[in-house]
Amino acid sequence: MKKLHSQSWLFPSCLFIFLSIYLLVKFVFIFFFQAAFEPRFIFELTPVYLLSGVSNVQLAFLSLVVMLSDMYLHLRSGKRNLLLSFLPTAVMVSSIGFTIMFSQMDLSYVYHYGLFVCLLLVVLIDYQYVLKGMETQRIPRKKEPVTIRVMEKEPSTIRVRSLFAKNTHHSQQTPMTLLTDNSGDLKKVSDAVLQKMQGMLDDLERKTVRIEKLENELEERRKNHVPVEKTSPGPITSYQGSMENVSLNEKNLIRYIPTEEKAYLKEKIQNHLIIDDVKDVVAVVQRGIFKEISNSFADFLGYSRTELLQKNFFVFIAPPGFEDARKYYLNRLKGVTSNSFRTVLLTKVHTELLVEITVTPTIYKGDQAEFLSVKEVKNNT
Repeated sequence: MKKLHSQSWLFPSCLFIFLSIYLLVKFVFIFFFQAAFEPRFIFELTPVYLLSGVSNVQLAFLSLVVMLSDMYLHLRSGKRNLLLSFLPTAVMVSSIGFTIMFSQMDLSYVYHYGLFVCLLLVVLIDYQYVLKGMETQRIPRKKEPVTIRVMEKEPSTIRVRSLFAKNTHHSQQTPMTLLTDNSGDLKKVSDAVLQKMQGMLDDLERKTVRIEKLENELEERRKNHVPVEKTSPGPITSYQGSMENVSLNEKNLIRYIPTEEKAYLKEKIQNHLIIDDVKDVVAVVQRGIFKEISNSFADFLGYSRTELLQKNFFVFIAPPGFEDARKYYLNRLKGVTSNSFRTVLLTKVHTELLVEITVTPTIYKGDQAEFLSVKEVKNNT
C-alpha cells in the first residue's frame, strides 16, 4: 500500500499524456479529414462550449491547449508548477461538472463521468503533494565518491586539521555542526562524524604500534649487549639545570623500562581489565568502542551493561563537552602528554553530568586500548 501511495504521482502525468495524444490525433483528423465530432466530451473541456457562436473545431483546439498546458505543468514536477496546474484542471472539472449537472443520467455521458472522476483524483493527488509539502520522486543521481587528499609532508598535521580544527584558510569548506542542541538527536549521530573519530583513533593506534616496535628493537639491542650512547653531565641539582646541561641522542629518545617495572605494569594492566567487581566508575575503550564496563559505570549513566557494550563512546558525550574531548585527542596527536580531561556525559534520561575522565593506556585482548576512570565533578570551577 505504501508503494502504491508513493507512486501515485505517476497517475496525473500518465492521464494527461494519454488525453493529450488522443486530443491531438482527434483534432488532426477533424481538421484535415472532416472526421466525426465524436466523442462529445472532447469539445466540452472548457466553458467556451456554452457560447453559441463557437465551432467544434475551435472547441477541440481550446480543449487541446488546456490539456497540453496541464500535461506540461505536471511533467515539470515542482511545487510552483503543481500550483499553477490547478488552474487548467479546475477549468476542465468545472466544465465537465456543469455538463453532468444539467444532463440526464444516460450511458452516452459515461465518458463524462469517467473523466470527471479522474480529474477529481488528480486534484486529490496534487493536494497531497503540494499543500502537505510532499515531494515527487525523481531519478536518483549517482553519488560521486568523496576523495580525501592527504599531503605527504606532515601527514598527521593535515589529518588533524581535516578532522577537528576549524579551518579558516579554506573558504570553500562549509562548517559542519557536529551535534544539535537537542539532546535526543545524540542517538542519531551521523556516520561521517563517527568515521572521523575512528580515523583519529586509528592514527593513535598506528603511533602506538610504531613506539612498541622501537621499544622491541632497543630491547633486542640491550639483550645482545649493544652499547647505547647515554650522556649525563653529573648530578642533577635542579630541573632547570638538568634541562640546560643534559644532551640526549635524538635517535634514541625512548625511555628504558626495567624488567621489574614492566612486570609491575603488566600486573597493573591485568588488574585494570578485571573491572566487573570494581566499585569505581571505569570502562575499557578500544578504538572508540566500549569493550568492558563496570556495573557502577552503567548505573552512573542509567543504562545496563549490555546497552553500553560495543557502543561508540562519543555518542554519550553531550554537546557542551564535545569541544573538551576534541581538544584532548587533538593534543595527544600533537604529542602533548595529558592523562585526563573534563567533559559532559549524557545519561539515559538526557541529563548532563560534568565529569573528569582519567585515561590510562592498556592492553585488551592483545591490542591497544584505553582504561577510563570517570569521576563526577560536583562544582564546575
